[in-house]
Amino acid sequence: MDVREERCWVLTDVSLVIRGGDLRPEEITPFLGVEPTGVRNPGRSAWDRPGEVDGQWRVSCDERTSRDFHEQLDSILSTVERKRTELRQLAERGYEVTVSLFGFSGNHSVLALRPEEIRRIALLGFPLRVAASLNER
Repeated sequence: MDVREERCWVLTDVSLVIRGGDLRPEEITPFLGVEPTGVRNPGRSAWDRPGEVDGQWRVSCDERTSRDFHEQLDSILSTVERKRTELRQLAERGYEVTVSLFGFSGNHSVLALRPEEIRRIALLGFPLRVAASLNER
């Protein structure tokens, strides 16, 4: 019998991310009335992936806020739900609006979403992006 201990992803980060080639972070902040945790102006940067040139505005919730993934997700989903109308307007203007999940995933580790979380994400109508680093932590 193969018995594996189920482990969760570690150092998770849940974010609301807005991207666009002409995105100006200083215009997004007052429009949403939310302070970002990170911004990036359009153009090349030595710190980003090759070819990454879009501007970016993001609100992240990570281990500095809570080590619990579900608390991180609830925090970001609550922000997105509160600002749904404004975020839809940004999407209609051509900006990419996503909810992003990131974490470190070792062998046989999982990132399980609860049914209520899946429902909340689906009702928002914005894409969900999930990315994992396979480095052992």
